[in-house]
Amino acid sequence: MFKVSLSRVAALALVAGLGFAGTVSNAAAQTLEKIKEAGVMRVGVMGEQAPWGSIDASGQNIGYDVDVAQLMAKELGVKVEFVANAVAARIPNLLTNKVDVQMAVMGMYPDRAKVVQFSKPYAGLKIILLSSAKNKIETIEDARNLRIGVPRGAAQDKAITALLGDSPNIRRFDDDSSNIQALVSGQVDAIGGNTTYKINLDRAAPGNDFEQKLVFNEQWMGATTRPGDAEMNGWLNAFIDKIKANGELQKISEKWLDAPLPTFPESLEGVPFAAK
Repeated sequence: MFKVSLSRVAALALVAGLGFAGTVSNAAAQTLEKIKEAGVMRVGVMGEQAPWGSIDASGQNIGYDVDVAQLMAKELGVKVEFVANAVAARIPNLLTNKVDVQMAVMGMYPDRAKVVQFSKPYAGLKIILLSSAKNKIETIEDARNLRIGVPRGAAQDKAITALLGDSPNIRRFDDDSSNIQALVSGQVDAIGGNTTYKINLDRAAPGNDFEQKLVFNEQWMGATTRPGDAEMNGWLNAFIDKIKANGELQKISEKWLDAPLPTFPESLEGVPFAAK
């Protein structure tokens, strides 16, 4: 699955290089101007991954990424239109102009950076393995014979598959909520997730005994734009610097994660923060 995922990314890169060859570099550079002219910024977010992006009882988008996007729109003096994304559709939706900026928990990884442009990081989490306290798991090998759920194509899918190979015990689901529900219902014995999964597990199954077993890597999230869009990327980096400095990003972190902002890296190998 890990190789398949990379192949998918390579295919997208080819599409970006061929199908959009005459439009990406030119049209993308005008994204900021087009947003201002339209008076609307279309932002990709998750629709069912609290606390990053979800829908409340009144049908409104809420979450960490949503609050950051609302500040972005306010800074530009435009309205914001949220576009809910499935995990596998995030990059295609950006490259095919369905969104202006992709913020659906976009982990900053070198394979993705070959296809899209990341800003500086504005959020972080850890990619982890969760399971019942009854299961003794100290290394990934301890989980080899367990049924492990992952969201198809997500960072945890890649991490676990890289370690275990394409094991038949890895069960892939279409989204995070299905992955969490599989653990709660006993369809799987463990799930690859992130540090905010525990918040959602406690809501879905109060009093559960699920706990963090392993940490695979620390993931940083950036606001993602189409390649070559130096103007939009530059604006986003300046915006992130501003909301970090004035405390607005800190308030969002405390509101949704009940935690202070982490110390963001100044650079990530293979992931440039600035468009050339």
